[in-house]
Amino acid sequence: MSSLSIPVKNPFQFGVVVDDAAFCNRKDEISFLKDQIRNGYSTWLFSPRRFGKTSLVEKVFREMDQEVTCIYFDLYNISSKDDFCRKYARQVAHELFNWKEDIKKLTKSLSEAFRKLSPTVSFDEFGNPSFSINRQKIENQEDIETILEVPNRIAERTGQRICIAFDEFQEIGRIDPFILNWMRSSFQRHRDIAYVFCGSKQSLMEDIFTDLHSPFYEFAIKMNLSEIGREDLYHFVWNNFERAGLTIEKSTIDTILDKSEGQPHFTQFFASVVFDMLRAGADQHEPDFGDTWLSRILRSQADIFQDIFDQLTNIQRATLLALIRLGDTGIYSEEAKKKFGLPANSSINEALKALLKKGLIHKSGDVFRLSNPVFKAWLLKLSS
Repeated sequence: MSSLSIPVKNPFQFGVVVDDAAFCNRKDEISFLKDQIRNGYSTWLFSPRRFGKTSLVEKVFREMDQEVTCIYFDLYNISSKDDFCRKYARQVAHELFNWKEDIKKLTKSLSEAFRKLSPTVSFDEFGNPSFSINRQKIENQEDIETILEVPNRIAERTGQRICIAFDEFQEIGRIDPFILNWMRSSFQRHRDIAYVFCGSKQSLMEDIFTDLHSPFYEFAIKMNLSEIGREDLYHFVWNNFERAGLTIEKSTIDTILDKSEGQPHFTQFFASVVFDMLRAGADQHEPDFGDTWLSRILRSQADIFQDIFDQLTNIQRATLLALIRLGDTGIYSEEAKKKFGLPANSSINEALKALLKKGLIHKSGDVFRLSNPVFKAWLLKLSS
């Protein structure tokens, strides 16, 4: 059978929450997070974007479905304090109340839980019920604390074990910084609820959980999500190709992993591109095959990267280019300053802080790394 006739769907998933079939390893992380939830401990989970935080949390939630009632709430697109209250209340209502019981009983239960907030149940044209709060604006402390307390009241009354995950938690400061105070005031009394606070902006998450003046200082146990081990990723890519009936050479996988730097999103992204090319008849034995598939990716994103680069200051640009060329060696050395035209240490520090805030780099131990290996490859071509 020729590669052109293989009627197999591309097995690699990226840019979405991956399902179990496309999930690679993370056994230790899954075990740790499950223990945290079972013990009722709160966790703050950091990783740069595309490291698989959401996929990890949702996999843990699926596997703990019989033990714990799990709620996932994404803060990324929340626009205001009122928007947070309405959407969070609706999520809590739909996850923690019995929507199959008699409508009068349900309405009474909701009214008792969301007291003074005028909760209502309405029905769409197909008879499906939905929850809303019949108030013009929700923004005072008493009303917000009422909403935050609903899961705890349910847990205390029913003995239900609950876990609530807030994704992109660093956005809470943008929405309204005072919500942090009210959250801490409520959450510290919730003995039967484990909270998971996920974030992708390193400096902002550290401000929330490690700053002495933050209400969430030492409130949760830190969990870093790092790159996946090379051997695990190698077997993951190999097995997916083998199940699809396509042959992939060891050297091709090695190139994929070298370029993806162990990041799950980019490993799946790169592998998917290679999969489509090989299925279409490309020859991976060609000496420039690695450059060919990577160039295809770079062409599709060049305009985006150019726009990002154009918005950086000269010092930020020089700092980025130094990071990708130096690898793990010191960016503060006199040799680095001379070679890349870097300014004094204080200016380098400011540039690094700005790049961290933009999410272009992250800190792994004592080393700064670019968060996006495709952007890194683009910068390498730009500076070659």
